Amino acid sequence: MKKTAAILAAKVVKSASRIKKTAATAAPGYLAERIDPNLLKKLGSINFPDGVVLVTGTNGKTTTTKVLADVLRNGDISFVNNRAGSNLSRGVISSILTEANLRGFTQARVGLFEVDEAYLPEVAAALQPKMVVVTNLFRDQLDRYGELDSIANKFRQAFKNLHSTTLVLNADDPLVASLGMKLSGSLKVLYFGISDKSAFRALQHDNSADSIVDPFSGDTLRYTHRYFGHIGLYTTKSHSFSRPKPQINVTKLIKSSEKSIKINVKTTTELLSVSVNLSGNYNIYNVLPAFATAQLFRINNTIVLQTLANLSAAFGRTEAMQIDKTIFDLYLIKNPTGFNQVIQSFIQKDSKCPLILAINDNIADGRDVSWLWDCAIEDFASRVGPVILTGTRALDMQLRLIYAGYKGKIITETNAKNALKTALGLAKNNRVIVLPTYTAMLSLRSLINEANDETSKEFWQ
Repeated sequence: MKKTAAILAAKVVKSASRIKKTAATAAPGYLAERIDPNLLKKLGSINFPDGVVLVTGTNGKTTTTKVLADVLRNGDISFVNNRAGSNLSRGVISSILTEANLRGFTQARVGLFEVDEAYLPEVAAALQPKMVVVTNLFRDQLDRYGELDSIANKFRQAFKNLHSTTLVLNADDPLVASLGMKLSGSLKVLYFGISDKSAFRALQHDNSADSIVDPFSGDTLRYTHRYFGHIGLYTTKSHSFSRPKPQINVTKLIKSSEKSIKINVKTTTELLSVSVNLSGNYNIYNVLPAFATAQLFRINNTIVLQTLANLSAAFGRTEAMQIDKTIFDLYLIKNPTGFNQVIQSFIQKDSKCPLILAINDNIADGRDVSWLWDCAIEDFASRVGPVILTGTRALDMQLRLIYAGYKGKIITETNAKNALKTALGLAKNNRVIVLPTYTAMLSLRSLINEANDETSKEFWQ
């Protein structure tokens, strides 16, 4: 009875939101979960005969999930996906019930869900996934998540209760790599990583490394090459803990441009020449789990190659939007490592175009913005292009730029709409780089869409 009541209530909330034309990505699941706390487990037990895939980690999980969704779609495998972005347990429930009938059944063969790090143990226990992808673990929203070791330990405990699951782990992140060690039971591990040292060169002021010791012994890690943060090639003095050999391995970076990346990837069965239609070398990590998905779901690698060659950017991540002839390139930032990778990949390469930094401190962004002081702002302080600051913590960002010795013009405009107007007026080369936190990104995207709406001709007046 609880299950039926929960499903019916969720359907009512979803229908009401459609009538009112409002977004309800989590509300149906939240209500359903309150009525039946065991609903997610019940839904998992009657659906997804080919298995469930969970994607978690600090950075890149949205892009990785989108890549895996494209691979499944092109492989003609039906799936349910929380593509609206709500990645708590209530969001997973909502996405399932959107596709389900009143008995909770869907027609999908696979469940594919991005999962918040804090909710992975709960969701994994309920759904008993076929595959869990962990992209990386970086310091992020300490007021909410706590220290990285705490998250990793919760993951380890959660994995002990899984059966016949394949863990797909980033070998170049020592804390993530350690999750695949000292396992018991029927768990399997597939590591992915990058072995070509030319793929990254750490920023001069990148001091964002968080996992610098052997998670088991506490011995300090020694890096033969550090890519960024604590990502790279590492071992301890005694070699008791070292980077595991990745089964999905980038052996060579052939070419990297503002539009695409070309790499050689060695899988467990073949060496592949891969073209990725995304910019930013950090995105290499986000596409490598596609080859693990292909292996587990028996999808030909040819389909993976075609998928990667035709990717489009995920919502707000390396996404290009346009007002008239001016391109706004959006790069979501939320922690030091992510910000540093955007600096390395994009800001340093264009020193003249306007830069919008939109920093909010809403709950979804994280209340604590002290992370701005751990970012390598000094590595782009010599650029000459203007910076437009907006968001609830624009003044914090202004202070950080001043201390970094920024040489260009700094304009503080707390109103996001006015910030866009200012950037448009300064965009002599028809390009603006936009670095927003999560809620600022949502606001700016809406404003850009509004500016392009023919019914909003008065927008800029």
